[in-house]
Amino acid sequence: MWKFFKDFFIYGFASTLSKLAALFLMPLYTSILTQKEYGVMAMLLSVKGIIDLVSNLNIHSGIARDYYEEDINRKTLISTGLWSILSLSITIMIFMLLSRNLWTNRVLGIEGYTSSFVLVMLTIPAGSLQSYFAILTRFKKKPVLFAVGQLAILAIHLTISIISVVKLGWGINGIFLGTFVSEIFGICFFSTINREYIGFSFNKEYIKRALLFALPTIPAVAAGWVDSSLGQILIGKNVSLTDLGVYSIALQFASAYHLVSVAFGNVWTPFLYENYKKKDFESQISKLFILIVSILIVVSMSLSLFSNEIILMFANPSYLKAGVYLTLLCLPMSLSVLFPIASSGISISRDTKYTGIAYVSGSAVNVLMLLITLPHWGVVAVPISLLCSRIISYYIMYFVTKKKKLYGQLPNWILFVLAAIIAVCLVLQELSMLLYGRIIIFIAMSTVLYLIIDKNIGISAFAKLITKKH
Repeated sequence: MWKFFKDFFIYGFASTLSKLAALFLMPLYTSILTQKEYGVMAMLLSVKGIIDLVSNLNIHSGIARDYYEEDINRKTLISTGLWSILSLSITIMIFMLLSRNLWTNRVLGIEGYTSSFVLVMLTIPAGSLQSYFAILTRFKKKPVLFAVGQLAILAIHLTISIISVVKLGWGINGIFLGTFVSEIFGICFFSTINREYIGFSFNKEYIKRALLFALPTIPAVAAGWVDSSLGQILIGKNVSLTDLGVYSIALQFASAYHLVSVAFGNVWTPFLYENYKKKDFESQISKLFILIVSILIVVSMSLSLFSNEIILMFANPSYLKAGVYLTLLCLPMSLSVLFPIASSGISISRDTKYTGIAYVSGSAVNVLMLLITLPHWGVVAVPISLLCSRIISYYIMYFVTKKKKLYGQLPNWILFVLAAIIAVCLVLQELSMLLYGRIIIFIAMSTVLYLIIDKNIGISAFAKLITKKH
């Protein structure tokens, strides 16, 4: 078990570091790039997300599923996945490059940024192959090499991006160039680690098995893209690229929830599978739920009450409107962190179709609300529609888990506490309360939260729940 946590920490550290690096580079980029350039960059990255899905069809997940099967020729399996992903991604890239004027001028409305579009398209096969070989490195159980590779990729990306943007004045082209070059390095690094499995063999049965496993997961992955990216594209198309640039800043700060999610992931999976048959499981999961939501409340209060100060620390006054969007994003981002608990019954029963149903249902609501509200409400419609999507997905998974009788009732009342606190923070933000007043309110609400935790799980139980070895 110790090895599991050690490896998970190493993998999580590499992922978290890239998020933090992007955050600390924000002051540099916002001082050089315009809000429109930020909007174009967000638009292209959003489009890249769905192209990435089409260009690899999640084949790597199917290959990973058979990696440890005894009757599988691993070299043939991995080579089959490699040539499938490579041929598919290159075909998609060529198609997109040949029709680049259609995409930049008519579909996306980013005239004058054709070179940026070309650079992003070059990252389609490069990113797919880097991801494939990186996953294989994880399955080889090489966490240190994985972390070294990720850190080297990050260093190359940052070095080239900073030089290109600051010294050469290439704008977002420099950032995309840094991405492409770092991905080429990543391919070389991780493929070297897995070189004994790379060959020119291809097995039709293996790719069929991989696709049969991977294709049913695509609706859920696509729904995730809809929730995370479609709103940004619609902002760029129907509002303005400048507004999209401001909203993308809010999204970057909202990545703080990713840190909570990684920390939660460190303990949740082993806790679930080891304890779900125990008599006190329902009591333990209720306490853990209160604990996690309490952490989310603190994160949400910090981001909401001090959003202006945070933005001024990392960006400039022209991005202050991102504070409202950041506050509105707190609740949907918090619900995302709680999805593993809500879907625990689905995981135990292996009835994973309900996960896809939950995600697709939520995304359908998201799209419908965006189409109805975006023309009238503007950018604020995007986080509100996302919130509705996350509520639908959360409760579908929660009710399925209840039906599986894994536990009786989660203390969902604390989610209403979270929502109320975020609403208060939003009102205070609109009232432009002085910093000292907001600090006092933060201390007061933290004290109330402390009392809630003490009443429901006790301070000693709180500490025991954190330090307990499962």
